[in-house]
Amino acid sequence: MKNRDDECFGDGMDDGLDTDFDFEGNLALFDKAAVFSEIDTTERRSGARSRGTPQDQTPTRYRHDENILEGKPVVYRQIVVPQPGPKEYCTDSGLVVPSISYELHKRLLSAAERYGLTLERRLEMTGVCASQMTLTLLGGPNRFTPKNLHQRPTVALLCGPHVQGAQGISCGRHLANHEVEVILFLPNFVKLLDSVTSELTLFIKTGGKQVSSIKDLPDTPVDLIINCLDCHENTFLMDQPWYRAAAEWANQNRAPVLSLDPPVSGQGHAVEAKWSLSLCLPLPLAEGAGRVYLCDIGIPRQVFQEVGIKYHSPFGCKFVIPLHSA
Repeated sequence: MKNRDDECFGDGMDDGLDTDFDFEGNLALFDKAAVFSEIDTTERRSGARSRGTPQDQTPTRYRHDENILEGKPVVYRQIVVPQPGPKEYCTDSGLVVPSISYELHKRLLSAAERYGLTLERRLEMTGVCASQMTLTLLGGPNRFTPKNLHQRPTVALLCGPHVQGAQGISCGRHLANHEVEVILFLPNFVKLLDSVTSELTLFIKTGGKQVSSIKDLPDTPVDLIINCLDCHENTFLMDQPWYRAAAEWANQNRAPVLSLDPPVSGQGHAVEAKWSLSLCLPLPLAEGAGRVYLCDIGIPRQVFQEVGIKYHSPFGCKFVIPLHSA
């Protein structure tokens, strides 16, 4: 039986174990360059890359918020206007937002009003967006806490007797409802616009302070000044004594200024602003307008199309977004 086992399992095995394997000799027989050249040739013909082969490019690294799946290329110019203004802006995500002329701006608002977006509704939307931006500039949740009610921020609101002034009063009402001490300056006029009168009636019910003389404004710096003195059409207001006095007070107070719906460049800015908030689409603003922000006042896309604007909302999940000079 032992002989049979040796014949089956041991024949020639012991002799081979006594000889060392020549690793270097066998490695020299392997032509690495020729093998990889053959692999590359095969890949070029098939258009595929084999697994495990070295790649010339470093693999792309993705952030946690990036999608690794390939999608459609991003179109950054999603808003096209019939007559582009002299300035273009872009959002944080790179979307291009062109400026429009004041004439096109008026046509857009007029078309929206025909479909039910009345002046009153625009005033409310503008007031909400402007107040949200203002609350953020004043400190947001870090300042508006129940333990910090003894340090209420003070905002001086400078308004003229026009629609821009009514927008500012609407903003002041929302700020006063959020525990901001609002001081409203509005000059005395025998006849005011109905929109200004109605907004003023609501503002008074908040307990906010209204003054008609510059002497009644604070002597010390306030937390923020909201400038609504300027009008898109009546530039003669800049020559009025109350306007010049209010502008001089704002420039001397040393508080940062937010301009609400400022006019186009060329009309001049008596008050230098740190921020400006434009509505729906920006006007070409002057350098004195500061950093430009844009707010959504709820105009539907088809209304934009009616006045010749190809529109896709740049706002994303927000109602107020910052713009940068393109």
